[in-house]
Amino acid sequence: MRTEMTLADTLNTLGLLGGSTLPRFVTEVGGQGDVLDVVADARSVKSLPGPLKMATRLVPAVRSKLRVEEFDGGVAVLSVDASAGGLPAHKLLGLAKSRIESVLESKGLPAGSVQIRPDARIALDVQRLVEARHPGTVVQNMAFADGKVAFDTAA
Repeated sequence: MRTEMTLADTLNTLGLLGGSTLPRFVTEVGGQGDVLDVVADARSVKSLPGPLKMATRLVPAVRSKLRVEEFDGGVAVLSVDASAGGLPAHKLLGLAKSRIESVLESKGLPAGSVQIRPDARIALDVQRLVEARHPGTVVQNMAFADGKVAFDTAA
């Protein structure tokens, strides 16, 4: 079965967000085709590592383009192309790694479900995240479709 959801509903389904509204730092979500566009005001993010906090003072708006490059064994590999005032912000993803891991732990989600790779890609174990909240659901594919997240699932 194919299901298309907003980014907020997707993050809620995966257990990464409690509720159906995006965090206040996400100011815009859209996209065209297989690209998801996300704009964030990084000044609104709490508990940023020091280097990122300093960078947000200089350039607060971060514009990101995400694309699902592959989906295999329940894991979606997302390419991230982000910039903040022309600076390649996606190269700073590694600095957010510990923050992402602490969010997963605080929500009781499986460790390692989200992995920040050094090549500005994110491996998202969609199957493990969905299984933690909806046992018995098998995720066969994940893609972006015109600003929404699309899942193909089987029960």
